[in-house]
Amino acid sequence: MPKWKIIPPTMEDLDQHYCHPMIVKLFRIMKAVYGLFDPENEPSGIHEGKHAATFGYEDSEETSESTVLSSLFIHFGLSSQTSPRFAIILPSMQIEDLTQGSRIPLPPELVPTVADIRDFTVARSQFTPDPNDPEYDVYDFEYEIYEPESYPAGQVWERVQMQKFHELLLNAGLIESTHPRHSHRCDICLLDLLQCKVCLKVMCPTRNCVAFPLSCMRWRPCAAGHRCWYGDICIDCVVGGTTCLCQESWTCDLCTEKGGFFLRCLRCDRPFCGRCSYLVGCRGCRASNLCHDCAEEAPKDEAKEKYVELVGPCTKCNSPVCKPCATAAAAGTSVHIAVVSFSTGCDCIKPYN
Repeated sequence: MPKWKIIPPTMEDLDQHYCHPMIVKLFRIMKAVYGLFDPENEPSGIHEGKHAATFGYEDSEETSESTVLSSLFIHFGLSSQTSPRFAIILPSMQIEDLTQGSRIPLPPELVPTVADIRDFTVARSQFTPDPNDPEYDVYDFEYEIYEPESYPAGQVWERVQMQKFHELLLNAGLIESTHPRHSHRCDICLLDLLQCKVCLKVMCPTRNCVAFPLSCMRWRPCAAGHRCWYGDICIDCVVGGTTCLCQESWTCDLCTEKGGFFLRCLRCDRPFCGRCSYLVGCRGCRASNLCHDCAEEAPKDEAKEKYVELVGPCTKCNSPVCKPCATAAAAGTSVHIAVVSFSTGCDCIKPYN
């Protein structure tokens, strides 16, 4: 029985530069289901590890679209439990509480998301790896894969998204059915397509191309930049994460968990980005002063106790550095220099050598 446990992601998945294309869709459905049936256990993030999301289909002698659709299942439960708590029933589009035996209709806003999982499962059941792909090995006329499920899943859904883009232009009368297809390039302007690293949807990047308004998506860049596990992510795939009070910087849930991208007020623990004027802190050790609000509200003794003396700004990037980090850098303590380089992309403490 083909069955894939997508949430929580495995360590093998987290070591990759891509994620399973269904991970955000499954999380959104799971969060909505728990919100309806069991609010106390509603998941807070994809990577929290407390919940499990699984989907798949039953084996049959002849795998076809109809047999896959008739046996497709989507299960949700707590990671600590051996049996799932909830199931999505297809094709009736219902949610079933497996412990109570009760069912309710799937909320209309979740129907397109479930339909995407259905379409993916059908495409995955028909997937044949490319023997020229270096990630696969042919042995005894069978394919052996050396990557986690997110790798073939990504190949499958990417093909589907490329086909949808081609059909979008075809239905709009912009190309003919005989028009040659260009993998990863716009069929009209021939430039490389922009692609969300999570759902793998694509859009034309050229504003003066007629394909641009048809395929345009909104994007939400993670403040972690190239260090983000997701990479370029469209606004539809944004779930959880942390947003600075200035609303200009956001990190995805995984980068939020890793930390190191926001300064936090020592009193209220609210997050602030490096460009934010509400709070100033050291880019080396992440030590920070109180935010403006807390500095006004806190007793003088508390404000003085939590005060961080800064000796910056850096002559290269204008990032502030605290006195202990500057002193350590002058003494040749490389760990501080490495931390600052990772945080800002330059050797912020070296000017104080």
